[in-house]
Amino acid sequence: MEPRVERDELICSGRRVKLYRRIISGGIVKDLVSFGKAVVIVPVLSDGRIVFVRQWRAPIAKWIVELPAGRIEEGEEPLETAIRELKEETGYRAGRIKEIASAYVAPGYSDEYMHIFVAEDLVFEGQRPEKGEYLMTVVLSPEEYISKFREDMKSIAALLLYLWSRKPTGDMLR
Repeated sequence: MEPRVERDELICSGRRVKLYRRIISGGIVKDLVSFGKAVVIVPVLSDGRIVFVRQWRAPIAKWIVELPAGRIEEGEEPLETAIRELKEETGYRAGRIKEIASAYVAPGYSDEYMHIFVAEDLVFEGQRPEKGEYLMTVVLSPEEYISKFREDMKSIAALLLYLWSRKPTGDMLR
């Protein structure tokens, strides 16, 4: 038997997320955090280093080093969001920007779907963080980030997909 959604019951609604009780076939109850779509950007400098942000995150009440990212607003396309978030969080404009992958972030409990972009030919124009964003840029090689931080799964996945995308076709799994 193929499971099907019978109904969703809104439990609570916050500023950025909604919590639903999802009833599926046979009366099985699952929780669903509805977030929507988002982007993460791998900003690559000409020397191969990556521009990260050190950002204070309220849900974990601490500073974390991660790639710039943000939620896709209503009516906005993923590419538009990537360009906007890159500028706001890092101050850079990309001469070239392309999507390399997209995936669900945590499908066991959330519908969040993330588009992963690589931004190159960067030109610094000045940061413009949103009100309530506490962040500063940190420039690291991919190896430095992976060996020292590994705190944020979206950044780890995006960085590894970026590195994987640069390998010659024959070496994809090595």
